[in-house]
Amino acid sequence: MGEPSINSHAGDKATDMDHSAFWFCLRTQPRRETFAHTFLKKLETVESFFPRIRFRGTGRRRGQWIVESLFPGYLFCKFNWRHQARAVSYSPGVSGLIHFGNHHPVIPDEVIQQLKATFGQDEITTVETALKIGDRVIIEAGPMRGSEGVVCRVLPSKTRVALLLEFLGQQTQIEIDIEQLQLPTDLRTAIV
Repeated sequence: MGEPSINSHAGDKATDMDHSAFWFCLRTQPRRETFAHTFLKKLETVESFFPRIRFRGTGRRRGQWIVESLFPGYLFCKFNWRHQARAVSYSPGVSGLIHFGNHHPVIPDEVIQQLKATFGQDEITTVETALKIGDRVIIEAGPMRGSEGVVCRVLPSKTRVALLLEFLGQQTQIEIDIEQLQLPTDLRTAIV
């Protein structure tokens, strides 16, 4: 495993790789981010950061609070490259360090600090469903299940919307609970 390329954003000019720790991005095994994060936190002088989003489910998971990784399949880890790269790379749940050829990019401390400020000590932030006029959605529950519509109005309670959809050859407006809809985009985009 070659040494990482340390750029000017890394902070301390990185002249002493023996004693400096830097942030790197790790790839995890599929759906094993939590497992890898838990193990990495137990390693001495290694810091692991695993940002997650929390949101209310829709459709079949309607009303349930769901927690998912902000970056599925990835987490961040701060460690001393020379002394811990092998231990971190071969930790349970870790698939490897992100690299481009022999270049292992270092993530600037400022980027991680901004993420930590957003996600707090528990590394989770709650994302509210934010439907906008013009969003295309699919109805997942009720008699109109499978129909596609366009949001034409968000009602004051913000738990219902008015949809414009094609029904029997005509455009019809209906009101529906947001929880019955498949949301148009990944909620992660509301954060980054």
